[in-house]
Amino acid sequence: MRISLWRTSALIGTAAATALALAVPATAIEPGAGAAYGADAHVSLLPHVLGPGGLTVATGELAASNTSGPTTASTVDAKLQGLVSAKVITSASKHSTEDGTVTATASLVKVALPVLAALAGQTPTASVISSRCQATSTGITGSSDLADLNLGKIGSISAATPNLRIGIPGVLQIIANEQIHNADGSLTVNALHIELLGPGLAAALGSGDIVLASSTCGAATTVSTTAPTVPEVSVVPAGAPQTGDGSLATVIVH
Repeated sequence: MRISLWRTSALIGTAAATALALAVPATAIEPGAGAAYGADAHVSLLPHVLGPGGLTVATGELAASNTSGPTTASTVDAKLQGLVSAKVITSASKHSTEDGTVTATASLVKVALPVLAALAGQTPTASVISSRCQATSTGITGSSDLADLNLGKIGSISAATPNLRIGIPGVLQIIANEQIHNADGSLTVNALHIELLGPGLAAALGSGDIVLASSTCGAATTVSTTAPTVPEVSVVPAGAPQTGDGSLATVIVH
């Protein structure tokens, strides 16, 4: 989704609304549809972070894919305005016309999170941050991977269980393997969702929202199991006009 730049003061007062807008799809996901992206950030950084005047950063969805195309996307050496960096960001979205399944994946490789350095006492890193969802005839499932994630003083968190949370009350919240069941029946999986809550943090960092490795799957489509129509075969008697030479002829009736 594309999010327009907001003024710093406006973002601080609407951080919660921004988080909701980033967490769920902007439009309904139909059965057979899926989408994914590597990263999306909308953060207001105040003075002494990214310049004396402060800065509002809205990246939009990076390396975004969709089952309607492009079905794959990638970018290398990505640097999100000093917030997040990754060596490689990729995503893929696929709808199989053979069995009706929907699959969406997103990943970041060799990730650094300088936006959290002040709180972590170091720059948090991870070797891989990824998410995946898949819709089949039995339902939609999702999973995430946070390989070698090191958040320093903030603490430890894993993607083993959906929607695990860690952070500093009123300042920072990090959700791992966030799984959102949307009203349209689709499932969104965000491998890592970082919320800078403000305004308590505003004097030091700012406020906003960062989503890393997001995948969304709509329901699988139904594949017809009806057997193909077998043409009806009849034999025309000898001497009938269809044979011409008086021999038997086979006529295929569709």
